[in-house]
Amino acid sequence: MVAFIALLKNDAKLVLRDWKAIVLLLAMPFLFICLFTYALAPLLNKSSFMDPFNIALVDNEGTVQTRMLANQLDRLEIFKEVMRVDESEARQLLHENKIAAIIIIPAEFSNSVYWGRNKPVTVIGNKSMPLQSFVVKNVAQSAANLVSAGQSAINTIYHYNQKAGMSGEELQKEFSESTMKVLMETLSRNEMFSKVDDADNISVTPAEYFTASLMVIFLMFAGMPTMKMLVTEKSLHLTDRLRVSPIAAWQVIASKFMISIILSVVQFGLIIALTSTVFKNYWGGPVMRVLFLLCGIIFAVSSWSIFVSSIAKTSASADIIGNLGILIMAVVGGSIYPLSSMPEFVRDLSNFTINRWASEGFMIIFSGNDGLSVVNNFYALIVIGLAFLIISTAILKLRRY
Repeated sequence: MVAFIALLKNDAKLVLRDWKAIVLLLAMPFLFICLFTYALAPLLNKSSFMDPFNIALVDNEGTVQTRMLANQLDRLEIFKEVMRVDESEARQLLHENKIAAIIIIPAEFSNSVYWGRNKPVTVIGNKSMPLQSFVVKNVAQSAANLVSAGQSAINTIYHYNQKAGMSGEELQKEFSESTMKVLMETLSRNEMFSKVDDADNISVTPAEYFTASLMVIFLMFAGMPTMKMLVTEKSLHLTDRLRVSPIAAWQVIASKFMISIILSVVQFGLIIALTSTVFKNYWGGPVMRVLFLLCGIIFAVSSWSIFVSSIAKTSASADIIGNLGILIMAVVGGSIYPLSSMPEFVRDLSNFTINRWASEGFMIIFSGNDGLSVVNNFYALIVIGLAFLIISTAILKLRRY
């Protein structure tokens, strides 16, 4: 035990000798969280995926019904302005790239819908704004699909009443009433799209989102100094000398493991203090839940450091393997780009990364939802850490550490 404590003190002195690197390692997470929050938060706060744009509406019918339809377009936040103009003026605006698309409502449109003839609404897109034109086209297509669905419902009602034995006069009356009802409801809706909130959805601020995403990356970097120490000792054959000393091989690894844990805890504590003070991040959940998740992350991260040191033969190769591995796990684990936008095979691979389970765990904590648990995240991190340790032990034995 005395030999292990002496080894631990020596390793701590070696790490602290480059105190500037340690200070930078501890400060960088907060600096990057600030940078990402102030630079990218406006993108997360926006309710649409593009800036609002102008369109032109040519209403060749000019009835109450088509004006109600135009009002629906006005309510869509994606449209900056719906310009009511004639067709020649609309084409001129399109030619000057002042609008993204033209929607042309034909004459007798409402009457054709009423009788099921469905005169087509024309959409002319701007080739200079392909994405915006595509959005307008899909808005018009969605409205057309809704009308078609309403007409199908009307036909179903008509045939059902016919088979039920209604007289011709009653059929016509029911048909007229159902047609007008469906038509008016379609044209007078307050919203073309509705928002549905999931009660179990995790709601976090931009600062909390970036803290959860970036914290695990820098916790992984916190294990790099001790990992490089272990690799350097191997490359200088110091481990050969330790074989004849009272210090066992596992104590050498355990010493580096503990230094890595200490750095991670200090870094985590600084992040909690700074983000809760500057960004008002929510850390008010049960303390045991935070500690539970932190223990799982630190164990997995420290195991990752041991794994890299076991396969790297030089300090340079350790840097390459460590940094590349952290980058790959950051991408695949959703720390850089949301997993929801990733292909399915990437989402499947993310289950084997530290980042996926750590980031999700922090999001659960920040959400303040006591109904959500980090237990599964903790177990997943422990399994990943154990896998790294088992592989590292096997490699070290093969190399006769």
